[in-house]
Amino acid sequence: MAAEELFDVCDEWGRPLGRRKARSLVHRDGDWHRSFHCWLVDTDDANESSLLLQRRALDKDTNPGLWDVSVAGHYAAGEGIEGGLREIREEIGLHVEERELVLAGWRREEVFYENGLIEREVQDVYFLARRIHLLSLRPDLAEVIAVARLPTAIFVSLTSGLLNEVTVRSGLVDERGRVRLQDVALALGDVVQRADGYYARVADFAGRLGTGQTTAPTWW
Repeated sequence: MAAEELFDVCDEWGRPLGRRKARSLVHRDGDWHRSFHCWLVDTDDANESSLLLQRRALDKDTNPGLWDVSVAGHYAAGEGIEGGLREIREEIGLHVEERELVLAGWRREEVFYENGLIEREVQDVYFLARRIHLLSLRPDLAEVIAVARLPTAIFVSLTSGLLNEVTVRSGLVDERGRVRLQDVALALGDVVQRADGYYARVADFAGRLGTGQTTAPTWW
């Protein structure tokens, strides 16, 4: 039986406390720990941007079956950005170098789940400008069961409640990790709910990224 993954425990500002703890205990006790978010952004010739969303596997212990950030995951104990590059490779099959990532900022997220898990994360929020070809992705079916490309403006309208439902081009992941294209209906309740205007800031940064207008990393 494989040993349980260890996390570095930190304070609410992401500063390490010099303690390592098993993943299950961190989520049981609600310890602050660091995690990685990466948004894949595709900007066309008219400077209209789109985002890649992933649909989480149905057996995940948090937000099963919901659509979420392009790539998200925890850093294992001792990991830095190499842990994020690992998550990109493992979750959607892309090989990315650190220099390609743009750090937008950091945010805190605190969630109490009905199953008793407590998630207190300090998230590094990165962006990756990359053409999004769904058929070229090789997601890990244990983590991701579908991927979708969604215009940023529609993403904002949906997550803010201005749209009740949208139809998007999606790809279901088969047992070999290959993507099969189909259109799917996507409603607000199908997306992981996040407070504090996170998705609006994501959309704003994605739009500016396509024109080369980025700002220094800051707290979100």
